Amino acid sequence: MAVLVRTIYWIVIATCVAPLSFGSTAFAQGLTSKFEITPFAAVRTGGQFEQIDGDLEFDLDESSAYGIILNGYVRDNTQWEFFYSKQDTIVDTQGLFVSDPLADIGVEYIQLGGTYLFDGSTARPFIAMTFGMSRFDPEPAEFAAENFFSGTFGAGVQLLTNKRMGLRLEIRGMATLVDDNNSIFCQSGNGAALCLIEIDGTILMQWEARAGLIFRF
Repeated sequence: MAVLVRTIYWIVIATCVAPLSFGSTAFAQGLTSKFEITPFAAVRTGGQFEQIDGDLEFDLDESSAYGIILNGYVRDNTQWEFFYSKQDTIVDTQGLFVSDPLADIGVEYIQLGGTYLFDGSTARPFIAMTFGMSRFDPEPAEFAAENFFSGTFGAGVQLLTNKRMGLRLEIRGMATLVDDNNSIFCQSGNGAALCLIEIDGTILMQWEARAGLIFRF
């Protein structure tokens, strides 16, 4: 959590200071492009499953994440957006695994939506909203991956250094709709089924602070 807080702090500082550090609106008016691609690195935190009829909570550890964002021009100030983000983390299974209470899990978001860019000079604040799928893929491999509907909302700033490149700083919240009273991460064999977690709850929240390089075409 401390890493995420520090990352958010510097993103907020950059958002406030950037308009004083970059060029004029006249320069920004020449920056309209049809397509942007933004590879990014991030810190992600949050995410908790709660066990049915029990006091156990299964927390996803804070860790790094990475991904890519694609944006396309719709009209002034508006873009469509696709993004993919992947986190490799650990979930504390409270001893439910036979060999190890800590299990690796990959958490992926595949999303489609839109971005609104506010007027500004070469520092342009924005908001973004998307909907799509989140995928939770645990280890050992015999436990099945799970797919859920999810949505995200983010805010940040684009720092446009020239017509072809820039920097994107962003904070994004990601909400996954988890089926209530449901068994997840199951395996079957020898005529019996075994599920890693029986969960109680409907929403799993994660937060991501990210920075990426914008390439504009």
